[in-house]
Amino acid sequence: MDKTPKHAAADSAPVGDYLTAAQAMALLNVSAQTLYAYVSRKGIRTKPVAGSRQRLYWKADIEQLRRRKSAARQHGHIHDSAITLVTPDALYYRGQDVADLAERASFETVAALLWASDEQHTFGDRAPKALSLWPALRKLLAGQGQVNLATALFPLLEEANPKAYDLSRPGMARTGAGILRWLAAITVGAEGPTDEPVHLFLARELRLKDPAADIVRRILVLSADHGHEPSAQAVRALAATGVTPWRALIGGLSVTIGRNSKSNEFDAIYRFVTEITGNPDPRSVIVQRIRIGDPLPGFDAGTFPAGDPRAVALLRHCAKVFARERSWLRLQTALQAVAEIRDQQPTFALACIYAGVQVGLGPQASLFHLGRAAGWIAHAIEQYHAGDGR
Repeated sequence: MDKTPKHAAADSAPVGDYLTAAQAMALLNVSAQTLYAYVSRKGIRTKPVAGSRQRLYWKADIEQLRRRKSAARQHGHIHDSAITLVTPDALYYRGQDVADLAERASFETVAALLWASDEQHTFGDRAPKALSLWPALRKLLAGQGQVNLATALFPLLEEANPKAYDLSRPGMARTGAGILRWLAAITVGAEGPTDEPVHLFLARELRLKDPAADIVRRILVLSADHGHEPSAQAVRALAATGVTPWRALIGGLSVTIGRNSKSNEFDAIYRFVTEITGNPDPRSVIVQRIRIGDPLPGFDAGTFPAGDPRAVALLRHCAKVFARERSWLRLQTALQAVAEIRDQQPTFALACIYAGVQVGLGPQASLFHLGRAAGWIAHAIEQYHAGDGR
């Protein structure tokens, strides 16, 4: 059935006023499938090429749609996002409960879900292209934190991987896979990325065995996104200009260390958690802080009335794994004291840091940033392609 709209001006226009499918796809930066969908969905006028199965697309319609897409990218952020739904008692990645995903899904599966991409096609079985300068830079920058290292290396990694300039949806997703693998290598100071599942790569580099390796997977899944928080907005603003995901994620990472960023509390929470778990009387730590008016890093009274569902899910699992360990018993005592005195619940950051400490991670090797990178990439893809109707 010919879905070509009946329009006299288009029907009578000379061939020079039309574009081939390849030309139209290039101008709109879309796939053939999306272009065909635009014919009915967005009213693009088209006519057949005599003697072939090909069609031509009216140039004026293509140019008008291109301008609309550009305006949608350039003017503000789209808040009608399909990525993550945050409710008072749960989070959903594209309609799937995050706590349920943490029980069963790999980090790659969740990333592909957020990016609306095919997992096998996106991650494949090839490691990202190596960076020849990495061995020297790894030694030179030893001791630098994860954020500083990534910020310094991402522009170099972008140039080493020219496929990064493919800003189609599948292209940005494939770049995302490389970013996650490289960020994993940066996080643990590895010699370079591999094509292994990220949580298994981290476990091998950190010499972890189950159940610690599974805790790494859970942290990554639970960290992946939290809607339109400030770091995601920064990523979206950069993506709207047409930079690659490598550059857009520098913005997200930078926001997390800002003075007013909640993520900037990681160091304080780390010190607080180690103070609690290292004290034979953790309740006294809480009482003393409250008595002198010191803050309680990693506790929140109002965002989630019943507690952050990500923290609830992760701490519930920690209770199974570390039930007999002194650190868990002391943390539990502290959590109960805060709930009793302040009616506050632990944040996801506190749960992440406790679990990370238990598997041997220090404050500079944050699994949170690595996990959140999956969400940032999703926001970059969605924002850049705002206005394409998908």
